[in-house]
Amino acid sequence: MDLVCQRMLNQGFLKVERYHNLCQKQVKAQLPRRESERRNHSLARHADILAAVETRLSLLNMTFMKYVDSNLCCFIPGKVIDEIYRVLRYVNSTKAPQRAHEVLQELRDISSMAMEYFDEKIVPILKRKLPGSDVSGRLIAAAPVPGPSAALTTMQLFSKQNPSRQEVTKLQQQVKTNGAGVTVLRREISELRTKVQEQQKQLQDQDQKLLEQTQIIGEQNARLAELERKLREVMESAVGNSSGSAPSEETPRKRKKAVESIGALRKSKRLRNNK
Repeated sequence: MDLVCQRMLNQGFLKVERYHNLCQKQVKAQLPRRESERRNHSLARHADILAAVETRLSLLNMTFMKYVDSNLCCFIPGKVIDEIYRVLRYVNSTKAPQRAHEVLQELRDISSMAMEYFDEKIVPILKRKLPGSDVSGRLIAAAPVPGPSAALTTMQLFSKQNPSRQEVTKLQQQVKTNGAGVTVLRREISELRTKVQEQQKQLQDQDQKLLEQTQIIGEQNARLAELERKLREVMESAVGNSSGSAPSEETPRKRKKAVESIGALRKSKRLRNNK
């Protein structure tokens, strides 16, 4: 049962890698070649999510597959495989997905925890089982007599620690994959910086408009206060003249001036309400 479960976990990780490559090829085939046109394309978020998943798969590959290939353990975090499948199916079935950091939050959390636990708790145990880990101790303890057979044995022991061509090619592919992930992250950072600059510019424009509106309101308030003062003076003078014994010749003129002031006052209030 243990061997069957290990085989299923290892095959599951390899299958999810192939499924991711298939999804990424399908999305890339529909994207334009120019980088400037890709940002505004409807599949831009799909490509960002798949690139982030590719980076996460590379990290998992570097963490686990060295020991899996040596038959020391299997790909332990099966929940990570399930979460990667969920993200890939979401990308395939959704026309307008959410942002990459929202979709990949759970995947990043559980994969990071799995890698940290593996490096801290399990790797020290597995390193003791790696071939060639105790080469120096065995060489000192054996102390073979110099000769052709002893030299051949020593060369064979050290040759186990040298990486093969397949491992070197695999490392080169992982480096390329990590470089692609870094490129995607840099592009996301540049887009975020552009958006922040645009928002800051909009805030500055709004502050400038607010300052202008405040100045206009202050001027309107000053004019309104002046008109109210003039109206008060005209009304007081009109009341004083009407209470006198002889009507003055200037009374109709002052009344006309008062009516004009009242009209101007109402107009200024209407303008202020519209503002």
